[in-house]
Amino acid sequence: MKNIIEYLPFILIVLGIISLAVSAFMIIAPLGFLVIGIGLFALAYILVPKGGNT
Repeated sequence: MKNIIEYLPFILIVLGIISLAVSAFMIIAPLGFLVIGIGLFALAYILVPKGGNT
């Protein structure tokens, strides 16, 4: 159970991006693709390791 709670913020972010994309597709299809692209950029930014270790 501790292992699942550790990944809960990531799961919520992914579900939020999915729900935004689905709602955008319901309005206009090209808007849905735009939201998916922006969501993937945001997810990649979140997952990139940060720090000064070079």
